[in-house]
Amino acid sequence: MKSRVVCLPFAGGSADAYRSWSAVFPQSTELIAPELPGHGRRLAELPEENVADVVKGLLPHLGDPAAPLILFGHSMGGLLAYGVCQALCALGAPPRGLVISAMAPPELIDVRANHSLADDPDALLEHVARLGATPAEVLSSPQMRALLLRPLQADYRLLGMARTSPAQPVTVPLYALAGDEDVVHPPDQVAEWQRHARQWKGLRVLPGGHFFPWQSDTVPRFLAARAQAAAAGLPVRETSGR
Repeated sequence: MKSRVVCLPFAGGSADAYRSWSAVFPQSTELIAPELPGHGRRLAELPEENVADVVKGLLPHLGDPAAPLILFGHSMGGLLAYGVCQALCALGAPPRGLVISAMAPPELIDVRANHSLADDPDALLEHVARLGATPAEVLSSPQMRALLLRPLQADYRLLGMARTSPAQPVTVPLYALAGDEDVVHPPDQVAEWQRHARQWKGLRVLPGGHFFPWQSDTVPRFLAARAQAAAAGLPVRETSGR
């Protein structure tokens, strides 16, 4: 049976961010990267205004429900993956694993700062430029900046509402990944997900800043290994982690 890895996007990101990862995955594993309303190929649509609606909209786009599933989310996508995991568990269809990357749990998110960034386009673009993942040619073009701002502002408003519902522990294996030079959500913050996990599988600290998963193929290979083990019904041989 094929397995699925569903990858959810960071703030302002699109499904295209994960396209290159498919080359790392074996044929037995399907990479699914849903596009959020108001992002990427769905840019003409209105973005969702709260996390619950985003999660509800994602549920029909997770692929074959009979296939084993690993959920992955980077940065804001980590919060979305956590929400999708909770929804799937409530439906009696839990994923085989949840992997949260470069994201703190809701209680540690600076919601005021995210609201402020959403309301100040210049400050938001400066913040994104410092993170280093957006090409300079995009930030230097008024037309491209305008296209980038709409989904970015919508996503930072979502992050500004991260504490509106209490965080509940997940019952599936939860893995956390962090960049050793990430100043947005450093490793000690990401490690706090263990308080929301009944099957905590540890924190893995990898080289790089906030966008460390795109600096090597370590993260997609990590996901592929877990998906293959889930498809075979085998326990995953763990690598070292905190």
